[in-house]
Amino acid sequence: MLVSTFMLGDLYLGIDIILVREINRSMECTPVPRAPDFIRGMLNIRGRVITLFDLRRRLGWTDEEEDDEERQVSQTQKRKQYNVILKTRNEVMQINRTIAENKCPWQDPVGLVVDQLGDVRDIVDDNILPPPANLKGISAHFVQGVVEFERNLLVILNVAKVLNSEE
Repeated sequence: MLVSTFMLGDLYLGIDIILVREINRSMECTPVPRAPDFIRGMLNIRGRVITLFDLRRRLGWTDEEEDDEERQVSQTQKRKQYNVILKTRNEVMQINRTIAENKCPWQDPVGLVVDQLGDVRDIVDDNILPPPANLKGISAHFVQGVVEFERNLLVILNVAKVLNSEE
């Protein structure tokens, strides 16, 4: 499986690359009144309206955790963020029906706001381990699995659960 990787604070995360449509620099978005706090807003990219999920808030990171990281970033260097825009279920269905049915229940265009971009990793499915019970910074039900790379732990997100706003 090919995984697109990125950072959220010190957490090394990844998602199945088949789900990724494009990645761009974070742009101003339109807030959505009365939306859950993890909805950053809506964005128009080439005529497509995309709902942006603030991944930090969706994973349950508190304002204090965010403030601690902000203090570590120098005053002159504002944290750059990126939008990982995901394909819709219909787009994934054209590539791989099984992945669309099992990993991609969303119909509308959505994106995830992340801190830094990583690279693309080729992961052998046999190397994916179940998430440890005490994984710092992320709830286990958002995790599909983990893989160890050069003493770093890559957390593979279960994007369907991350985007399920009812949980």
